[in-house]
Amino acid sequence: MMAVRSVLVACLLPLAGASNFLKSGQVSSADVKNFFESEFAGASDGARLSHIEDGLRATFTSLPKNSQGNLGHDAVRYVLHRYFVQRNGWFIKGLEPNGETWSDTPSPESLKEWVPSYLQRLMEQRLGEQGTNLHELAVVAAALEDLIDMEAKGRMKTAFDIHGLPMTGGITEAQAREVVDTYYVMFLLAGNFSASGREDALAKREIFASGYPGWEEANRWMQDLLQPRMEKSEYSLDTTARMVEDIGEQYYKFNDMECRDLKVTLSEMEGNKAGRVRLSQFYKKSLYSHWRFTEKADYLRVLGALDESDPRSPQVIVPNYIMARPNCLESSNLYAICCRNECEDLMGHLETRMGASVAEPQQIVELVSALPSDTVTAPRELSEALVQKLDQVAASNGGGGPPPRRRRRRGP
Repeated sequence: MMAVRSVLVACLLPLAGASNFLKSGQVSSADVKNFFESEFAGASDGARLSHIEDGLRATFTSLPKNSQGNLGHDAVRYVLHRYFVQRNGWFIKGLEPNGETWSDTPSPESLKEWVPSYLQRLMEQRLGEQGTNLHELAVVAAALEDLIDMEAKGRMKTAFDIHGLPMTGGITEAQAREVVDTYYVMFLLAGNFSASGREDALAKREIFASGYPGWEEANRWMQDLLQPRMEKSEYSLDTTARMVEDIGEQYYKFNDMECRDLKVTLSEMEGNKAGRVRLSQFYKKSLYSHWRFTEKADYLRVLGALDESDPRSPQVIVPNYIMARPNCLESSNLYAICCRNECEDLMGHLETRMGASVAEPQQIVELVSALPSDTVTAPRELSEALVQKLDQVAASNGGGGPPPRRRRRRGP
């Protein structure tokens, strides 16, 4: 996926004087502070915050609280991460779990991921050490949504500028379709798109469409999504901005279909070891498939997606490869769209059913045993050793066991 995108980016390099999307809609610390203060002061109506609270509640309820019934620093980050992944498939930059911990350690990459930490710092400065309750968590989530919408509208302004369209007043339906198409190409290229004007943008769109595997399906999905909004008599910057906000919010549904296709393709090549594909078969598949499996062994090793327990027959670790960051679409400066971690979906189900931060071991065993997944049909058989470990955890917690927390997967 990344190899194809890189080739297309090279073909669409900017000309002198061309408008570029990479810097448009960028968020400043002043923007973050303004949106946070606005949401904290009650800018959103009660219905919106109530809806966000509903989306946060199951994970919030399942986590341990402090003496005031609030969440601590790391737990806040975890709940926000889970909320945006479950709702929009967004991996908010700066909120992704790094292994088994959360890291705020500055690095060249983390300089792009400062927004959530800054928002959280603003919240903690206001609240002191009392922790964060559900309503306050919803305020932070709403501010993040506001910033994402602001970025999308800023990029839409760049598309209007490229097409020579007025920032105020109306445009035609044909113009609206063209400018949204330009935005969509930029979105799929992770912002790496420039054009010197309308004709240049249309020509580059044709180049992109001819070289992007699955363009017909991706374009059809976008057209179907936006058709209800296109059935209007008036079009403007504001109406088209709402269209591209829809693209960002809903694209995970199309991405999930691609991820499922990737998973099926790799699963069909599995050898004797579950969740593994021989490296030679992995490369051979790209010769007669639309999937371009070209990553070198060294690169797969860095991704944690190479099993070399048998040096004579290295194998690709399927779940780690599918979820690797290079397979994500970096469609925003604030989030990436990645293949969903199916373990998080299962965790969401358990959190909803348990409705508490602790549960009796037998309840956990019953719920997990009845939990189906893509690869395991229910009821699943839990080993005696696994049940004993759960009992040990319960004993160390005074009899009740915490819901199982997510750990980074290293294969089955």
